[in-house]
Amino acid sequence: MLVIRLIGPVMRAIDWIPLLVTGPLSLALIGVIDAGAPLDSGMALTLLRMLGLLLAAAAGFAVLDEMAPSTAATPAPRRLRHRIRYAAGGLTAAAFWAAACTIATARLAEGGTLRIPGLAVEAATCIAAGLLTTTIAARRHHGRSAALRGMGGLLAVFAVTLVLRGPYWPWLNPTEPTWEVVHYGWSATLVLVVIALDSMAREPHRTRHIHTADR
Repeated sequence: MLVIRLIGPVMRAIDWIPLLVTGPLSLALIGVIDAGAPLDSGMALTLLRMLGLLLAAAAGFAVLDEMAPSTAATPAPRRLRHRIRYAAGGLTAAAFWAAACTIATARLAEGGTLRIPGLAVEAATCIAAGLLTTTIAARRHHGRSAALRGMGGLLAVFAVTLVLRGPYWPWLNPTEPTWEVVHYGWSATLVLVVIALDSMAREPHRTRHIHTADR
């Protein structure tokens, strides 16, 4: 199958450095904050949300395709190549976040709890959004410039959500009564972002025309 033959070359072409730096640093951070003492659940919540955003920004670098301008008409569709990149970057970021979550949970003070399913949906949405913003930027820019612009877009969205207020604020405390409702919203957002991500992975109209003409 084409996808199996593509996995190796695409994995080698991915810029892994941002993820392989951010991931271990995230684990170190969650381990050294208040080292020697139990971790407060509020601090753990803040750290996990922050690390989700950092890993999302790092995951965006997996989208970069330095050879995109010269491979527009290759037999391997852009959409397929990007799906492999999304899976590699997204799953790696998710694995680091899950490891950080495991450390945080193990360090919680007695009686402290974290609502892991909801936090996991938040992190997954952030990671998918990081991939999406970089994919959008990469349609007009190439190289790390696209990733940095995508990171800027991600941070802009995050900043907007921070200034929102009310019972349905995205970054609620787990004790809030609307937690479940808000996380239904997070889940719906994740689905929409993934759909948009797959749509943006398609070749631009001009490139699709080239593929059609070649066939």
